[in-house]
Amino acid sequence: MRRSSLKYLLAIMLLPFVANSQDLLTLDEAIRIGLENSFSIRIARNEVAIARNNNTAGNAGLLPRLDVNVNQNNTFQNRQFEYENDETHTDKGYNTHSLTSGAQLAWTLFDGFAMFIRKEKLGIYQQQSDLQLRLAVENTVADIVYTYYSIAFNENLCKSYKDLMELSQQRLAIAREKSDIGLGYELQELQSEVDFRADSARYIQQASYLINLKADLNRLLARQPNVKFSVNKSIPVPHTEMYTDVYLKIRELNPSLLFARLQAQVADLEVNEAKASRYPTVNLLGAYNFSRVGTPSAQTQVSLIHGPAVGIGASITLFNGYNANRRIKNAAIAAQNVMLSKEELNLNLHSRAFQLVNNLNQAIELILVEEKSVKLAQRNAEAAWEKYQLGAISDIELRESQNKLLDAQTRLISAQMTAQVAAIEIKTLTGNLSS
Repeated sequence: MRRSSLKYLLAIMLLPFVANSQDLLTLDEAIRIGLENSFSIRIARNEVAIARNNNTAGNAGLLPRLDVNVNQNNTFQNRQFEYENDETHTDKGYNTHSLTSGAQLAWTLFDGFAMFIRKEKLGIYQQQSDLQLRLAVENTVADIVYTYYSIAFNENLCKSYKDLMELSQQRLAIAREKSDIGLGYELQELQSEVDFRADSARYIQQASYLINLKADLNRLLARQPNVKFSVNKSIPVPHTEMYTDVYLKIRELNPSLLFARLQAQVADLEVNEAKASRYPTVNLLGAYNFSRVGTPSAQTQVSLIHGPAVGIGASITLFNGYNANRRIKNAAIAAQNVMLSKEELNLNLHSRAFQLVNNLNQAIELILVEEKSVKLAQRNAEAAWEKYQLGAISDIELRESQNKLLDAQTRLISAQMTAQVAAIEIKTLTGNLSS
């Protein structure tokens, strides 16, 4: 039973070699696939198309409306007339027919400039839809980059777990050999096997976590979760950033802040649109009508009327229950809320930029420190292993040196991940990630 369990653990150890035989997916290739297949980006593109279709003079009310209608009516009636001399007259199947047609033109010449305000709003809505598409692209790229680096970091961590498991396996083999020849004791063998199984369990959990991370990346690329691939585990260290430079870029290029500024413009335009109801409305009306009525048995058998008509009308609302004032006040309050939201967003971005720059620069310093720590811990673990093989140190001392190496490697990977996460978010906030 012991041999079968060891065979299973050895099979688990081969997982990284299976992964290395898979197709290498580079970060650039992952981003390209994600941008082509992302559902959120495709939806955002459709929203942009809708906004462009809506941004027309006709939708704003600047163009006239022309309607054409045609009506044909035929009647078949039975009529009965009674006169004073008691005479009656009856017509059965009295037939009349009429044909009417016309073209009506209605054009609003002036409505308090509301139509021009609506056209300007439609242009801003189109700009906002473009920003929404940009945000979708930025978020998609950020998710792909973050998940890709997470896989790479966890691959490195998985390798550390695998190395520790292999050392534990060798330690277990030595303990068994000593026990078999009478130089060791059962407690030493049991302790070695307990450590080996603990390291194996940790390695198996990490391998399973990697499978889930790759499924997440496949989801972001709009692929099936079981598509096999490997990633580049060599990840560059980001450059340090200056807080003032990052904040200036955010104020100038941040998509969310640009969207909020456009929303503030829309709010101001809605105030002016509400004020437009105080002005008169002037309409130009035109028509061309045609009418033909036929009554075969009447004195006038055919009546034909046709010709143009033109007119102009004006109207103004003198009193509507103070609703105009109410709409203007509410629009002004809404505009004030939009401005407050924009200021709050600016402050939040200000604070977030400060935190991210601090996290990035601190993580880069930690990377330099932990890289040296890993080298020292590696030398210490190698020396401890040599001494253990000679019987100069105990199992506990060997295990401690192994744990110190794993802790140093884990801290280095954590610092690398913190630096990358901060760099990704900084590029997202400054609008530079998609480029």
